[in-house]
Amino acid sequence: MKSIFAIIPLVMFAACQSPSTSQGQRPVHTQATDECGAASRQNLVGTAGAALDRSALPKNTRIIHPDTVVTMDYSAQRLNVYVGKDSKIERITCG
Repeated sequence: MKSIFAIIPLVMFAACQSPSTSQGQRPVHTQATDECGAASRQNLVGTAGAALDRSALPKNTRIIHPDTVVTMDYSAQRLNVYVGKDSKIERITCG
């Protein structure tokens, strides 16, 4: 009976661990498939953010300006357009 009580805390601790990440690290995502189409829009980097035609972008696109609060969830289908303090597009990624 004592051995059962010794195993229960170990099982509970193992259930709390994430197999994909170690403690304190964020998951690593690759953009090998380019599901959001970021690669085809890299020509926009360096252009004015105000000139961006939102109707030509996918529905789930985020335009991210400095100090914009965004969620940290990852979605391979979501296009992220980062606009810098100089109002120019700095980078375009999936996520």
